Amino acid sequence: GTELSQADESLKEGMRADIEEMDRTIGQFLDFARISSDDDLDAEPVALSELLTEFVEQQQKLGRTIATHIHPTAAIPLRRQIMRRVLANLADNAFRYAGSGIEMHTRQDKGTTIVEILDRGPGIPPEKVEQMKRPFTQLDPARSGTLGSGLGLAIVDRAVRLHGGQFELLPRPGGGLVARLSFPPSPA
Repeated sequence: GTELSQADESLKEGMRADIEEMDRTIGQFLDFARISSDDDLDAEPVALSELLTEFVEQQQKLGRTIATHIHPTAAIPLRRQIMRRVLANLADNAFRYAGSGIEMHTRQDKGTTIVEILDRGPGIPPEKVEQMKRPFTQLDPARSGTLGSGLGLAIVDRAVRLHGGQFELLPRPGGGLVARLSFPPSPA
C-alpha cells in the first residue's frame, strides 16, 4: 500500500494547489469587478516613486530580488491599494515568466510619471499585446507552464486607465518585456 498512499498524498497536494489557484483567481476576479470610477473617494496624492520603493522593499522581504532605478516623481491622485495591486500583478508576471533579472524604474518626463517593470522573459509578440490586456486571455499555457486566470494584465490595464494613465507592453531591447505605465500630470 505504500504506492497508494504516496499517490493519495500527491493527489491531495494537487488539489490543494488547485484550490489555492482558484482562490487567487476569484480574488483577481473580484479585484477586476471592483475597479470602477466611483472609487474616486479614496484617491490621494501619491508619488509613485515612493510607492514603488515601499513595494520593492516588501518584495525583498519575500525573497524576490528587484533591481531599481527610482527617480523621484510628482504626487498624483491615486488609489494606493489599487496601485499596489497593479505593481504586484506586474511583478508576479515578471517573476513567473522570467524568474529573475527583474528591474523596476520610475522617472518623470515633462510632467508625465512613468513606471517601468522590465524582465528578460520570453516577451509578448507585438501583435498579441492588445489581446493580452483583455480579461481571461493567455498566450499558449504550454509555453508559460502556468495557468492563472488571465486577469492579471486586464486588472492592470483597467486600473491604469481609470487613473487616466496608459499601460503598454513593449519589447525590451536585448530580449524580454517592458511593462510601462504612464500617468499624465494631475489637472491643477
